[in-house]
Amino acid sequence: MRAALIIAMLAPLSAGAQQAISHRLMAQTFSLTDSNLQARIWSDQVPEMLKFRKYLQSTPGGADKPLVGVVYTTNFQIEAKQIVVSVISNNCANAGGVPHLLFCPTRVVSLSGEKLEVLGNIPDLLVTVSEADAPQNARKATVATYDPQTHQITFANVDGNERTELSQKVVVR
Repeated sequence: MRAALIIAMLAPLSAGAQQAISHRLMAQTFSLTDSNLQARIWSDQVPEMLKFRKYLQSTPGGADKPLVGVVYTTNFQIEAKQIVVSVISNNCANAGGVPHLLFCPTRVVSLSGEKLEVLGNIPDLLVTVSEADAPQNARKATVATYDPQTHQITFANVDGNERTELSQKVVVR
């Protein structure tokens, strides 16, 4: 009887437990001249990126270079907020010669209506930047995971069946 009572008390707790949600970061271009979410997230870097892209356009053969930036991004819908993970390809650093891995600036932001709040600013997240042509079939990827139990977003790099958890975490408030 006592065991049945304990199980009955624990059942609602485990039934209400939510699973962690994982999404791979996907490459996306964004306009450096229009108002858009990624340009807002990286507003401090857009002027320098735009200046460089315009310089490229002025070089021989560069007239067709679009005024765009590239991010690796994903998002989570958490309650009434959209949480966006954005890794900008500008200012990335080589990961010691390891192919397809770079240390890149990363921001995690909360978007509620038009209000944008930076939840985390990671200067050097180790990200996988390969296989952009077929991301859904790629063996290598960077994955962001939201855990509703801890209210944290964590990161991992995946290569086939091997998953390497990264130390960076961002608390979602």
